[in-house]
Amino acid sequence: MATLNDRYEQGRQMRERLAHNNHDHYHIAGVDELAPDLRRIIDEALFGVIWTREGLAAHHRSMCTISAMTALSELSLLRRHVERGLNIGLTPEQVVEIFVHLTFYVGVPAVESGLELVQRIFSERGIQFTPPLIFNAGQTADELHRKGQAAFEESIGGASMYPVDDPQSVEADAQRFIEEYHWGAIYSRPTLDAKSRAFCALSAMTVKGQYDRQIRRRIEGALRVGATPREVMEVFMHLILYGGYINSRTAMNIARSVFNEQGLTA
Repeated sequence: MATLNDRYEQGRQMRERLAHNNHDHYHIAGVDELAPDLRRIIDEALFGVIWTREGLAAHHRSMCTISAMTALSELSLLRRHVERGLNIGLTPEQVVEIFVHLTFYVGVPAVESGLELVQRIFSERGIQFTPPLIFNAGQTADELHRKGQAAFEESIGGASMYPVDDPQSVEADAQRFIEEYHWGAIYSRPTLDAKSRAFCALSAMTVKGQYDRQIRRRIEGALRVGATPREVMEVFMHLILYGGYINSRTAMNIARSVFNEQGLTA
């Protein structure tokens, strides 16, 4: 059995892998000076236990962390994790697309702040980024809507998560709007694969404490696009020290219920 010092050493090695010798990543202002015990626990538990777990690829852990930090508007930590994501192999295109993907989950202000930060990071690193122009402004609203319905069917399947009885209601307008732009304009973009999109969505929803039918259906959707039950559980495990254990454990319980319904084990 590993000792706590073994875990700490694993955490040190993981931090080095993520930081790529950027010494700014080794200092946690306030924590180092005021709570050295907490700093030890963070290095040991977060980086030595969580980040080194099997069952979820490192690039997906990075995407989940970026999504969580964006949802929580933690810009100082978001900077570090964008840099770490680039260090372990995320492409600039993938980093930018994570923020595009999160727009309907966390809102435009959080995404604009995140992309402003990403632009500064790219400039500091000399990354020449030419954004792909994917959105087709020449299509009709009905074409965009059909594209959204197809993306929803592929990613989630089944009926809408919020059925609307009155087609003349504001709820019906909202549903159409979401299907056009969230699903049609964003989910149909090719830069992130469907499983990565599922993990980013689950991460943002979990740290924001969203437990209605949405997260159940998103867990079902993650399985639908190829995620394993173990990967889904590892997403929630990964988020324990980013969004709080109550949020993670609640999401795990919902996931376990989904797995039981489908005859799956994690």
